Amino acid sequence: MGIPFYRKVLSTKPGWINVNMVKVSISLPNNTQITFESEEAEVLHEVVGMVLRDLPRELMGSQPAAGPNPASAEEKGTSVATSALAAAVATTPETPQAEAPAPIPAPVEDTPVPAPAQETPATTNGNGTRQETVSVPPELMSEEVRRDFAAFCQGVNPVGDMKRVVVAAEGASRHFGLDGVNADELGLLFDMAGWRKPGNFTQTLRNAARSKFGWLERIPGRSGRYATTPVGLEKTSIS
Repeated sequence: MGIPFYRKVLSTKPGWINVNMVKVSISLPNNTQITFESEEAEVLHEVVGMVLRDLPRELMGSQPAAGPNPASAEEKGTSVATSALAAAVATTPETPQAEAPAPIPAPVEDTPVPAPAQETPATTNGNGTRQETVSVPPELMSEEVRRDFAAFCQGVNPVGDMKRVVVAAEGASRHFGLDGVNADELGLLFDMAGWRKPGNFTQTLRNAARSKFGWLERIPGRSGRYATTPVGLEKTSIS
């Protein structure tokens, strides 16, 4: 802002009074120019002081609103662009991918299935363990031999599991030629005789072979096999 001073002298014709005029011009930043003219220096001094003191403040207060902040505009534009992009992504349907065709399995040649192996007859011993039954020679398993064994057991008609085990062991020795019996064989023998099976054949054999009774005895070298004793035969009245 410039404040040039001009002194202007007004010349008059003869008989007029000479007047000294002072002119003050103020150029504003917006290309506005303010001009003061006065013949009184005190008035101009006061006006100039007021201008220097108050006019800059007025100009600052009356400046038009500042233009939009470039940073804010950029942020706003970025936000709008981001929102538009998000909306476009949300509204654009996803193109389904074409599924690859499932491979066609190659034809499988028929493989001959082997015939199932014949299962070995099995029984459950007194311990609840499934074990294979000892096969008896076919000549000893004829219907006649089985009937004779059942008749022998029913003829003795023992009472109690230990006595029945003794009778079954003796009948197997006489009719089937077995050298002693084990827990698995007793299951088959009790079925032939039509007797109810005890809860545990192994424990019953051990009890009958205890020294307290001595009705059976272990066969040396043959684990789990027991044969009758004279005491057992006498106790069951087998002659």
